[in-house]
Amino acid sequence: MTPSERRRFRSLRHGSLFTPPSEPGTVVLPGFDGGGEWGGAAVDPETATLYVNASDVPWIAAMRKTHTASAPSREPRTGVAIYKTECASCHGADRRGRDRAPSLIGVNSRLTVEQLEQLLEHGRGFMPSFAKLSQDERCAAIAYVLGTAECDQGLPAAAPLPPPYEFVGYERWRDSSGFPAIKPPWGTLNAIDLNTGEYRWRIPLGEFPALTARGIPVTGTEQYGGPIVTRGGLVFIAATQDAKLRALDKSTGRLLWEAMLPAPGYATPSTFAVHGRQFVVVAAGGGKLGSKSSDMYVAFTLP
Repeated sequence: MTPSERRRFRSLRHGSLFTPPSEPGTVVLPGFDGGGEWGGAAVDPETATLYVNASDVPWIAAMRKTHTASAPSREPRTGVAIYKTECASCHGADRRGRDRAPSLIGVNSRLTVEQLEQLLEHGRGFMPSFAKLSQDERCAAIAYVLGTAECDQGLPAAAPLPPPYEFVGYERWRDSSGFPAIKPPWGTLNAIDLNTGEYRWRIPLGEFPALTARGIPVTGTEQYGGPIVTRGGLVFIAATQDAKLRALDKSTGRLLWEAMLPAPGYATPSTFAVHGRQFVVVAAGGGKLGSKSSDMYVAFTLP
């Protein structure tokens, strides 16, 4: 950890699992996308073993005072100013998206003005509501994002009084090299005995080739998508940033086989048989975490 990173850590709030967000920023671990994720787990009923992968990447949850809390009677701001203040922390100053926030370039091909109005009024998913903005300000923000001179003026009235604080945005805490700012492993695959709750085994899952080339042991990576387990004794999983599909021994976690995908397989694999021949298929969509995007499904089978 560099001196600047240590100073950042000392400035952040950190403590128990439920330490609330703060103005300086609060360390959230295992993170907003941490622990076991939406990819789910796999269960082997024969051995009463649950297989689940997990990400351990720190995030920072910061709050700031709302601009309306100190200046409720201000003049409406320009679309550029609103975007820089309210949107850029998630969608990026260039509007090309960052982390979980999608790109806004060409958003008019995906969303109508009315749908954008609804998003600003009510929020959706991880995007909060921006009903605190005045009607003119919401119109200005939409016009800026769309690159037009104006937008539909039929917006609902803004909320009369916004809360005194608002969420700054989702920030993964990374070091100066772009890696998670804590000691690895940053992603694991775990086999848990359902009778005792104890780990049967736990291994780092995924690697960063640049770190491996420097002789650093496999660190694991952040993951999206879960495992499957087969009666033949294999656990198949993609999920990792290194764009690999792996097969592991379900009893030990030992790597038996791996293959490169055209983009990271942020999805749970599927297995099925056709005329007695078994296939394993995974969606290699990529796209998250700055990785390459693809629209391919990749299928594997034995010769």
